[in-house]
Amino acid sequence: MLQSMLGSLIVGSLFLVSQQAQAAMVIQVVDANNFCTFLPPTDSTDRLIADSETEADAFCMGSTPKATGADSIPSGFIQSAHFVATDDYVQVTGQIDPSKANLDPTDGGGQYDVKAPDGASCAGYEYFVNLIEPSSNTYCVRCCNSGSDCNRGISEAGCERIVPGDYSGPMGDGAGESSDTPNSSAAPSSTDSSSPSPADPSSGSSSSGSNPDLPSSSSLPSPSSDSSPSSDSGSSPAAPSSSSLPSDSTASAGDSSSQSSSSSSSDESVSAQSVDESAANNIGVGSMTSALVAVVVGVAVVML
Repeated sequence: MLQSMLGSLIVGSLFLVSQQAQAAMVIQVVDANNFCTFLPPTDSTDRLIADSETEADAFCMGSTPKATGADSIPSGFIQSAHFVATDDYVQVTGQIDPSKANLDPTDGGGQYDVKAPDGASCAGYEYFVNLIEPSSNTYCVRCCNSGSDCNRGISEAGCERIVPGDYSGPMGDGAGESSDTPNSSAAPSSTDSSSPSPADPSSGSSSSGSNPDLPSSSSLPSPSSDSSPSSDSGSSPAAPSSSSLPSDSTASAGDSSSQSSSSSSSDESVSAQSVDESAANNIGVGSMTSALVAVVVGVAVVML
């Protein structure tokens, strides 16, 4: 009888641990201030992106309630973030400081997608591509409804080919020194991604109007038209929302005042509630796992 109970408890504990591991394979893209990316596990001694493609973990910033179990993106790693939402996909592109995540600055990078790491997905979408390129200080993540918009078969082409967008930021053209605080020409802002639709350049976005120093949508790189398949074939590019990671409470407050509409307040309330619920769920699962492990140890001691 005791052996049967012990076996059941062990199986239950292993199941909960497995569920937590699977949860860490989900990323989410909400806007320029709230999104995730895959990176090598924190405890991995091999920091090359390509070597970690099968065992990477999800790392997030801001409010990403559907990316349960994810770690936090290291402070200062994201140097700029430019968000775009259409009916077919959402994406974030920009610059990184590889040193903040202990990455090799000479590493050409690699690609994460629905096939690697195993079980990886982007919340709300069937497909995604996520490239980290330390040697050029760039990154990109796009989540798509269709595989044609997330072309995972041309990973060697790099971010600017697979996910055309705005890659400007404080590190210039992928080179130079950076600080934990992004420069003032890329003030953080975002557009509402709750019901993504193609952006109209004439209407302007919440960031392009308040940041004249950033490149306009007309200066963004266009998808290549060579014979290789492109992720943007057949899709109309949307006007990007340019931003960078808020480095302190002052930057966050500045953006909140520039976007003080009733709809954004509502979104923030909902996001906060979702975060609280997600945190509670994570605490509950962790407590349950600890309790089960304690029971297993206790039963084992009694049997001995």
